[in-house]
Amino acid sequence: MTRSGWQFDLLSDMAAIFKAVSLVSKFGWTVASMRLTIVASILSLNVLAVSFALAQDSDSKPRRYEQGPLVKKDYQGSPPDTIKNFAASTEIEVRYEYRYQLHEKDQRFQIYVTDLEVYSIMLQKKSWNRQLYNVRLLDHEQGHFDIGEIFALKAKIEIARKMKAKRRFFSTGKSKAGVIANLEETLNHQFNHIVAEMKDEQVVYDDATNHGLDRNAQKLARQGHSEELKTLQKKVKSLLGHQ
Repeated sequence: MTRSGWQFDLLSDMAAIFKAVSLVSKFGWTVASMRLTIVASILSLNVLAVSFALAQDSDSKPRRYEQGPLVKKDYQGSPPDTIKNFAASTEIEVRYEYRYQLHEKDQRFQIYVTDLEVYSIMLQKKSWNRQLYNVRLLDHEQGHFDIGEIFALKAKIEIARKMKAKRRFFSTGKSKAGVIANLEETLNHQFNHIVAEMKDEQVVYDDATNHGLDRNAQKLARQGHSEELKTLQKKVKSLLGHQ
């Protein structure tokens, strides 16, 4: 903690940086992630490069949002010696997974998405907290995680509507590699704007609450998160046909 309080800066990598593809006959499964990192200081280019390179080495069992509120044991990373004046660093990702079908006819390929899931996670081994028993700080960090989930839900709603309206996510072409690449480009474009909006909202949250130091503003922000999450969760269930 510094004299001015908890300080957090925001960094986002706008590209999908984790990708695994497998093809079984004409069926495929792909995983990708949009990275949003909440860090405790402005990272140098060298650190950013390392962080980007290690993105594929995410926790084998990532901590998903639906597992419940953040607790102190979620912070499994060690505070870096180079960052002395900040209290915590929470790293989250918004990931999307999609299934697709790939067809070939008359030497042309067609690929289209059959199912697409979006969810938010916390990377425990890359997140650290110097004040594990500081309830107010943990609540502020939970707000950042809530914002990640809010935008994951917004993405679910937007995608579900597009997929119900028409086969929006598809590609055709003369090569299998080409249609897969075109589909990935379409999905990346879809998620890039979501991450950009989420980044802006994270900054607004920190500014409005003075990084959690303004108790009244923090309380109002957290109430707003709770209400918005409930509204979005109901919309998602309705669109997906659940009761």
